[in-house]
Amino acid sequence: MTQKMKVLMAYDGSSCADAALDDLQCAGLPQEAEALVLSIAEVFLPPPRPTPAFPSQVPPAVQRAWTQATHALDEAHILAQQARTRLLQSFPAWDVCAMACADSPAWAIITKAESWQPDLIVVGSHGRAAVSRFLLGSVSQKVLTAAHCSVRVGRSPRQPVAANRQRAAVGTG
Repeated sequence: MTQKMKVLMAYDGSSCADAALDDLQCAGLPQEAEALVLSIAEVFLPPPRPTPAFPSQVPPAVQRAWTQATHALDEAHILAQQARTRLLQSFPAWDVCAMACADSPAWAIITKAESWQPDLIVVGSHGRAAVSRFLLGSVSQKVLTAAHCSVRVGRSPRQPVAANRQRAAVGTG
């Protein structure tokens, strides 16, 4: 019995993530696979789990941060569900789950990949110049170098791409 391919799709709602998702149609992936769409709320202070017993003793600034983090996590859940729906339109036989978490994007993707053990990680790249990547960091670069499986990096085209030429980078671990 052959085990289904496992695909971890990191999705943030950007045009780059959309391009990476759309590019999967040209990737020669199997008809049946198991996929997990992961959206990450990048927040400074994650929401409390469980709710503190004495919320009145929590400083107002921390309460505001928790409220903002909860809102960001709710938005990440919505993004994950939207990407799940789009992925199922392209691959209707796939078993696709969606999840969201509050964390640093690269760290969350790598951590999830270590526990879930996908065969392929799919991320989008903003295509920043070297100086921007140095100053801001690059999630796709961090994932590409730290992952223990293949990584497919999709980029949105800056100009129309010929039908026979796709913009994607693939790294193998």
